[in-house]
Amino acid sequence: MLEAQMRLDLIAITVLALGVAVGNAASAEMPVPVSAAEIRSVVLRGEQLRDNGELQAAQQQFDAALQAVVDVKGDIGLLAAVEAAAGYNLFLLNSKEAAEPLLKAAYRSTETGPDYLRGLVGLYLSELALAGGDRQQALQYADQAEAALRSQGDSPLRMSVALSRTAAGEDKSGRVAALLELAARIESLPNDFPAAKVRLKTAEALLAEAAPSDGQGWVGAAYAALDKVLAGANPPPRMRVEALLGMARLYRQQNRDREALALTEQALALAGDRRYLELLAELEALQGDLLLRLGQQVPALRAYEQAVNDLLAIRGDLPINLPDGRSAIDTVIDPLHRGYVDLLLRQAGTGDSEQQALNKAMSSMEAIKEADLQDFFLGRCSISVQTRDDWRELAFPETVIVYPILLTDRLELLMKHGPLVVRRSVPVSAERVREQAQILTQRLHAGKDYRAAAKQLYQWLFEPIANDVAAAGAKLLLYVPDRNLRAVPYSVLQDGGRFLVEQYAIVTLPGLTFQNWDKQVAKRKNLRALVAGLSRPDGAAIDTLPDNVVERLIGNKPADVAQKAMDRSRLVEELSLPNIEREIDSVAKRQNSTMLLNNQFTASALKRDIETGDYAKVHIASHGYFGKNAKESFVMAYDQNLTLLDFEGSLGGDRLKSEPIDLLTLSACETAEGDDRMLLGFSGLAVKSNVLSAVGSLWSINDQAATEFMHLFYDGLGNSLNKAEAMRQAQIAMIKSKRFKHPFFWSPFILIGGWQ
Repeated sequence: MLEAQMRLDLIAITVLALGVAVGNAASAEMPVPVSAAEIRSVVLRGEQLRDNGELQAAQQQFDAALQAVVDVKGDIGLLAAVEAAAGYNLFLLNSKEAAEPLLKAAYRSTETGPDYLRGLVGLYLSELALAGGDRQQALQYADQAEAALRSQGDSPLRMSVALSRTAAGEDKSGRVAALLELAARIESLPNDFPAAKVRLKTAEALLAEAAPSDGQGWVGAAYAALDKVLAGANPPPRMRVEALLGMARLYRQQNRDREALALTEQALALAGDRRYLELLAELEALQGDLLLRLGQQVPALRAYEQAVNDLLAIRGDLPINLPDGRSAIDTVIDPLHRGYVDLLLRQAGTGDSEQQALNKAMSSMEAIKEADLQDFFLGRCSISVQTRDDWRELAFPETVIVYPILLTDRLELLMKHGPLVVRRSVPVSAERVREQAQILTQRLHAGKDYRAAAKQLYQWLFEPIANDVAAAGAKLLLYVPDRNLRAVPYSVLQDGGRFLVEQYAIVTLPGLTFQNWDKQVAKRKNLRALVAGLSRPDGAAIDTLPDNVVERLIGNKPADVAQKAMDRSRLVEELSLPNIEREIDSVAKRQNSTMLLNNQFTASALKRDIETGDYAKVHIASHGYFGKNAKESFVMAYDQNLTLLDFEGSLGGDRLKSEPIDLLTLSACETAEGDDRMLLGFSGLAVKSNVLSAVGSLWSINDQAATEFMHLFYDGLGNSLNKAEAMRQAQIAMIKSKRFKHPFFWSPFILIGGWQ
């Protein structure tokens, strides 16, 4: 009898967790649940609120249920179901760290429980893993959920699991084929709420994944799914808005602009209570795009401006990744802001009105740059940026800001000199610029002939403003690269004879709204340097290297204890950097220094010395790896691998806030994924820890070249050159040398932040 009752309880909770909401969401008034029946009632209200997009109110219900369910003795199934509902809602609230333990606890409780509840929690964990970028783990949970639900036939829950499994697939063409198969299977589902959720997600996935090369079959599949959602019996308001948005996007792709605009305006009217700001922003941006296509530029700009304002109002609540694993910045933030900038610049007038439009455009692009850093540091609150408007008025002698903006059909190249912004439009598509940037990066990394690509990018990214820069009397360029340009060092651009760095000192900035990049170096009595190096990494840190790093270095993952010991010796040899001892000795001799070498360079010693605040400069020569985020990016100390989050903790103390480190240098670092992670990492680290300037390399070079560069750079600083000019002179000296003249050796070194 008890088992039967528990089964009924679990069925009820599982149905609730699938989102079967009836009527409007319950009022915000929340009774204190006592019995199992009351707990189920509270969870029901929470599910109704969640399905209508009111996540904060839903969480209040789930929290109350969590507090009460522990007193319902022996009802493990009810506890698991409440944990699952609460954990999934926390995930939707972008609280992954709080969601994960709840969902995993629920999953453990379902090991011997009903299959449908295990399948549900497995689905939630799959979506959680996918949103975190772990496709392999997402597939594992989806496979386990599918196994648990095999006896259920094509239920909505099983279809949701199939959808999550499809989203986790690596092959794009395979994902589209799987989505089409899934769309055919969901045709037979009843037209109720759980099925409508699956249909809506399937249509959204098709719109995101499919392309003209996939044929037209997906168009009919997406239309059929969305049409059934809209034809369903009283779908919740948010679901109806989402379905109308999906249908409008589909019509827009088919060039049915007027019909798409009518659907967009219908959805905007339904969402008029402004509860769904992220949906409103997407709808308003789509409305602006459609109005522009129909030749109505003024109302199009108004729609985009409203979209930008709505998105900015909730930017702290947007997740890093959407539940289907897609990046929020790639899917929402970048397209919306870049679309606004495109339209704003199309309509820019002359004189004061043009200057106002150019400043608005730069401000909107700054929102993208801020989101990029937040993504790297794994949270919208991770980069605490006090927005500064004074960058519009800042002026520095003999200095200009170079600000490229990549748009679909052109490159907008902005040059800011004091309050004045000069605009030059270059008729080259963003795709062509990206392709040429990738070619140049690949050739530089391989030490091959780079000249044609470097000259082409010079013609696009500097030549149009060359006369303006000269007229401003500039000797220093503050370069603020757009996305897809961050992996290319601006110094290597070439006019056919000279590199850009031979003409100008160059500083790279992550953005203009971040603090400290223009902060003058305070006069300090203490000018000591902390110099740390790891020339032979035979300590404990090497035993915790990620598998992908080990595999890249020695070609395999250790299979057993004996193999691991053999591979460890190989790893030590592969990672040894004998010239580091010469490098740190050279750096240390140029100033009053404390040196930490090899087994002295421990995590605790570095943390202890940095936190004293006694050092104006910190120089670290070791292997550094920059992955897709701050947690996966680290620098090797002797005893452990220090993630960028560890550095943040050491560099963010109160003492350093009042007397920040003037210069942080990381030598011999590598970008693990071959993209622009290094720039994001160093930029974010400098922003988060109040370091005034950071020096590092965009890719790994041999330690002899790194030692030579550091020797020249610190010589320049010792001769009273500012950081930017010391960087420039060091690079010019390497260009003139026989051994290191190829830009592979000197161009990856960049100075981020303050140049004084």
